[in-house]
Amino acid sequence: MRYLATDVGGTFTDMVLVDGVTGQFFVDKVPSGARGAAAPIAVGIQQILEQAGLQADEIDLFVHGFTVSTNALLTGAGAKAALITTKGFRDVLEIRNQLRPKLYSVTTPRIDPVIPRNRVFEVDERVDAFGAVVTDLNDSDMDKVVEAVAATKPEAIAICLTFAHLNPDHEVRLAAALKARLPDTPVYLSHKINPQIEEWPRANTTSIAAYVGPIVDRYLTQLEQTLDEEHLTAPLRIMRSDGGVATPPSSRTNPAHTLLSGPAGGVVAASQLAKDLDIANAITFDMGGTSADFAAIVGAEARMVDNRVISGHPLRLPSLDVETISAGGGSIAWIDMGGALRVGPQSAGSVPGPACYPNGGDAPTVTDAAVVMGLLDPNFYLGGRISLSADRARNAIMAKLADPLGVSVEDAAYGIVRIATAGMAQAIRTLCVERGVDPRRLWLMGFGGAGPLFSGFLAQALDMRGVIVPAHPGVFAAEGLLMSDIRHSAQTPVKGLVTDPAKITAFAEAAKRLRDETNNMLAQDGITADRRSFRCFAGLRYVGQYHELSVEIAPETLSLWSAETVLAQFHAQHQQVYGHADPDSPVEFVSLQIDSMGRIDRPSLMDDDQQITVPNTTGTRPVMFDTSQGFIDTPVIDRASLVLGEQVHGPAIITQLDSTVVVAPGETAQVAVRRTLLIDRKGTK
Repeated sequence: MRYLATDVGGTFTDMVLVDGVTGQFFVDKVPSGARGAAAPIAVGIQQILEQAGLQADEIDLFVHGFTVSTNALLTGAGAKAALITTKGFRDVLEIRNQLRPKLYSVTTPRIDPVIPRNRVFEVDERVDAFGAVVTDLNDSDMDKVVEAVAATKPEAIAICLTFAHLNPDHEVRLAAALKARLPDTPVYLSHKINPQIEEWPRANTTSIAAYVGPIVDRYLTQLEQTLDEEHLTAPLRIMRSDGGVATPPSSRTNPAHTLLSGPAGGVVAASQLAKDLDIANAITFDMGGTSADFAAIVGAEARMVDNRVISGHPLRLPSLDVETISAGGGSIAWIDMGGALRVGPQSAGSVPGPACYPNGGDAPTVTDAAVVMGLLDPNFYLGGRISLSADRARNAIMAKLADPLGVSVEDAAYGIVRIATAGMAQAIRTLCVERGVDPRRLWLMGFGGAGPLFSGFLAQALDMRGVIVPAHPGVFAAEGLLMSDIRHSAQTPVKGLVTDPAKITAFAEAAKRLRDETNNMLAQDGITADRRSFRCFAGLRYVGQYHELSVEIAPETLSLWSAETVLAQFHAQHQQVYGHADPDSPVEFVSLQIDSMGRIDRPSLMDDDQQITVPNTTGTRPVMFDTSQGFIDTPVIDRASLVLGEQVHGPAIITQLDSTVVVAPGETAQVAVRRTLLIDRKGTK
């Protein structure tokens, strides 16, 4: 089979093509163009097919990751959506849960909901906490609400009625009336998007689905049209936040699952690479043009979370545990009111781009600093396809930073890198502390266009074990898209003690129902029975506790229930997460989740049949690693010439099409399996 993957970032679109017939591996990068546009992918498809000598109709699988939904949420550029809720709950998005990030602060900024209050409508109905109807949904009242919603001309509609996850009848009836009145407007129901307790997270998650839904739909439509024009007829799969892939119809059904589509691919690829290297614990560092993403790999597995907060908005859907900050190659350096040098969160992006770009802006960026320090070769950026201007980089830093601060251009450039590194180091510290992990024991896996460039600075700042650089770091996230299986998740609330036989029976029946439901979805996706697998998770908590833990229930435990086994798992997990457990306290069910996976063919990425040769040194150039030593004449090595077992002693700059690897003085990089570079700072794995 022949596999093609594309990952759209804020600055570049990464392309990976694996030819399973010849065993060849092709990579490419093209500018992403205007944000939210799928058309520029056509250029990348044409280029990489020409490079591989293939026609579009020879591709067997096309997997795609994007950030369009994330950007819509982060920038407030989502759809004009409306929300219908139960009478008396109009302010559910405004009131939130009253938890404050800073308890005693009187100036905590207000986060506007994705749907404003003037587009939130109430309907007179009520279902109680046991799913019983207290106030029936009146047809006359329902028609009035439908007309009021229609008058606002919404692009999407969210419905979240109280306790609809226990009894969805009113939501279903309301949705039918809306579809009859507004047949072209998508409607998202809370009992399908997030069937769990707690009104605000459920309402907000459903509202986010409505907010980004039309954006995702338009993007996918444009993508499908582009693929059709390019005669690429291979099945299209979309990366999900939880590390699985989905069909376009599934992505349209619940577009909130795509909010971490971009970063997820890199984490999936990192987990697999950690297993291949026999390295159990690492932090992933995916740095591109506009942002940096971090995730913890523990026991060679990426961590999952059941809920997260994105730009202040709770999203209660399963996702990989990824943290994102605004720190990329395009992050703009500036001077604040106090005269201090700052970096980000504003970014030059791809339009206009850093000052050194051919059509770049006049604001100095992290990329401009790397050019001034000699870390990047202006004449060999993106394999020589783009020529950078060192003069424009110097002029931007001089005019905006060096002259106002009274320092040299080189010192200002080094300051930009140090400050950007400090911000990323703090993000990693927070990630590790919150998860009980010591960064000094971990490897840093750097990828993305800028990850390998700054990984060494970051690992040094955190005193980490060393740096791992994949063979194709600039397109590593796209590579991860090809390692993902089709995934469907289904949830339902469950209430009762873990030791109650009646509740155990109800739990098992609900698990079977959700399994059958997701099994049918996999069948519709064309996945044969022998390629389907299922995992069951129970949301458990101590009676009276507010938060629950997700505990995996083994198939044998589910079929032949063992309360002792489940309780032991819960207590051990509670001890690990919170530092304490109470085996004498009763434990109750809160929710049930079924993850169904459909295994799809994956390409083989192991290619170590090489002979050790002499590294191809393409020359030297002056590079500044720190201000104390100034510029050092540094060898520049073509990474394509490095083979398994080979070592490169720092200082050295290792170049390739999709990224640049920095090996600092005193460090040694060695080529490991899958042509990975291991820059070991502490001697052993």
